[in-house]
Amino acid sequence: MSRPRRATGSIQVIDRAVAILKCFSEQTPELSVSELSRRLGLHKSTVSRILASLEQNDLVSQNPETGKYRPGLGLIGLAGVALGRLGVRGAAQPYLPALVSLCQESVNVVVRDGAECVNIEREASPKAIQYVGWIGRRMPLHCTAAGKVLLAALTPAERAAILPVPLPRFTARTITDPEQLQAMLARVAAQGYAVDEGEFEEGFSAIAAPIRNHRGEVVAALVISGPSFRLGPEVMASLREPLLSTAAHISADLGYVSGGATDPEPRS
Repeated sequence: MSRPRRATGSIQVIDRAVAILKCFSEQTPELSVSELSRRLGLHKSTVSRILASLEQNDLVSQNPETGKYRPGLGLIGLAGVALGRLGVRGAAQPYLPALVSLCQESVNVVVRDGAECVNIEREASPKAIQYVGWIGRRMPLHCTAAGKVLLAALTPAERAAILPVPLPRFTARTITDPEQLQAMLARVAAQGYAVDEGEFEEGFSAIAAPIRNHRGEVVAALVISGPSFRLGPEVMASLREPLLSTAAHISADLGYVSGGATDPEPRS
């Protein structure tokens, strides 16, 4: 393995910690300080200090019999977040072509990543003029249909912790008043879907519905997006039931039981 790139201060420490974690593999599930030092070209004392910090955070653990280090249980929680997203993507994929065939518009699966939402799966519209929501595209939460669905699942305190102040304006339709946004999110939570009519991008509209996991938590949003001249209010109203039905099927495949024990407690 090549040496971690040179950096300064805390960034260098992070780079070295990541390099240490990447040394572990199926072939080498346990490594000693000497082995890590040799692989990375770092002094043993440096490796020992970083391992001590990683161990305090449960990212590595030491085998009491061999003295060697191995990945810690704390990594399981981090991996679970990533695998959960992959699970959503895999569960959604079989349903997207049929929904696109029905609505003739692009369909995306979107998750929240901190203060933004990110496309993790896409099925493109067959039309020449279409919404281009490439996988990996990041968007704001407060003025997109997907973002509103994801925000509506949070408590007011959780929203306050991630939303920018002031709320940035992208078009003349963007909601920038916090109280108005909170009122809208309450409606989204009550009705089970959200719309965006040119709030983020002029000339494009969208409708989104929540995807829930086996615990009833909203883990993603299913979105139909397209040019506003095709996705007017009446058309979006006609697509509401197919969208909700598809989101329900994906949620069921993730283990969600509507009206059952997996339904979350109301959030205030």
